[in-house]
Amino acid sequence: MNYLYVFCVLFSLVSCKAKSSLNSAVVSHLEQTVCPENGVCAYQIIENKALNVKTDNLGSVYLEMTDSDNFVVKFEYKKNSSGKHQDSEYREEVFIELNKNKLDFETTNLKFKKLFFARWCYCKGQTGYYKINEGKLSVTTIDKNSYKLHFEFTIPEVPQIINEINYTFSLQ
Repeated sequence: MNYLYVFCVLFSLVSCKAKSSLNSAVVSHLEQTVCPENGVCAYQIIENKALNVKTDNLGSVYLEMTDSDNFVVKFEYKKNSSGKHQDSEYREEVFIELNKNKLDFETTNLKFKKLFFARWCYCKGQTGYYKINEGKLSVTTIDKNSYKLHFEFTIPEVPQIINEINYTFSLQ
């Protein structure tokens, strides 16, 4: 009889389902760029930061984030690597600095925007940070704190896999 009682108690505990609900702001982050099947894509909003371009002692360009009223949208595509080759990793990153007070615009004049593409791989002479000057960037307001970013771009200096980003995001 004791076994039956223990079994009933355990069965009822295992059968319970936790309530699951997602915040609509979090769900909105899921409507994104279609990521290539052979990789993983990720987005990140870095608030109160600005992008500063630096040059190291070898002349290579790199980015540094500093405190600011702006924010940075970071997109990352990481290709699935084969375990067969040691240097088979491949990654692309896109950095977009935006002004919190000017989030409803469309432009093809990208020279004065802080937009950068980074390519990381074993690709001699074709890795590092590149300024994005060609393309179209638009941000539209969906509601009070939600926005839709659409960015089409090309980098003539190096091959690229990602050339379009669609991202719906929320700011607090």
